[in-house]
Amino acid sequence: MNGKIITPNKANKSKNILSILITLILGVILVTNSNKIVIITFQLIGATILIFGIYKTLRYFSMRKQFQVEDSNALLSGIMGITIGLLTIFLSSAIEISLRYLLGFFLVLNGISKIATSLTWKEKSHLFLSLLIEGIILLAFGLYSIFFQNAALMIIGLLLIASAIMDFITYLQLK
Repeated sequence: MNGKIITPNKANKSKNILSILITLILGVILVTNSNKIVIITFQLIGATILIFGIYKTLRYFSMRKQFQVEDSNALLSGIMGITIGLLTIFLSSAIEISLRYLLGFFLVLNGISKIATSLTWKEKSHLFLSLLIEGIILLAFGLYSIFFQNAALMIIGLLLIASAIMDFITYLQLK
């Protein structure tokens, strides 16, 4: 059985650099504007629900006029979709703040739990130190998330930036 070595062609190299740039830009956006990204995401979700509600409502009136059939479920789901969509759009900032606090409190509680667990493992120094460091990091990210930004999205952004940098280094080495 003969094998063939597959080498990247120039088209793949240009896709590679484009993918690296997109990853880097997305990472920078997540690090710098994670709160705004969450708000925009909820506004898009609200707009999608709103469009669905409008479609269902219009479909109800169309069926009622065309076939003289009343489908109260379509009207009800349309009105609910419009209401939930509008609420999601208008309350997206409040939803973002709520999620940030929930995530922050979860991380703080998890960090405190890890620190408390590490104190019970004081005899085994490697477990004690790793759990203590993990607990302190979780506590710090939780407090940061509560007071400043979404720590989870920032971490994802930092990971995307690191991935883009490593991909770029690999790209340069292969060139």
